Amino acid sequence: MMRHHLLALTLGSVAALLVVSCNRPAHVAEYPNQQRMMGQSKSVVLACAGLPKKEMTEREMTSLTYYREAPILEESRPVGKGSFATIRHGCWATVVLIDNRVVDVHYRFVPSTFDASNDCEEIFELCLQQ
Repeated sequence: MMRHHLLALTLGSVAALLVVSCNRPAHVAEYPNQQRMMGQSKSVVLACAGLPKKEMTEREMTSLTYYREAPILEESRPVGKGSFATIRHGCWATVVLIDNRVVDVHYRFVPSTFDASNDCEEIFELCLQQ
């Protein structure tokens, strides 16, 4: 009996080490809302996504930086009659405009190992309804 417990403990430890050692940045791909923003004007972006956390302008290039954090309930997973906390996560979205038109939108996940693309996609959700 003791052998089985020791074997289970060893296998569990090895599995945990494998999971921890495989923490790589999540793959940031192209997403539907992100792609639909291409070509939009600054006024359209501001109207649907709201005011950015940060805005920078240099000559004809402007960048608008947004941040969205996951809702607090999303960070707690139910298990039986209780729950356990998951990773606190969010997403930075940077919109790059040249001559008042969107030429690039890129996402950066927080933490980088967690795919938080849904958080960034929600920033631009209202933009699709216009």
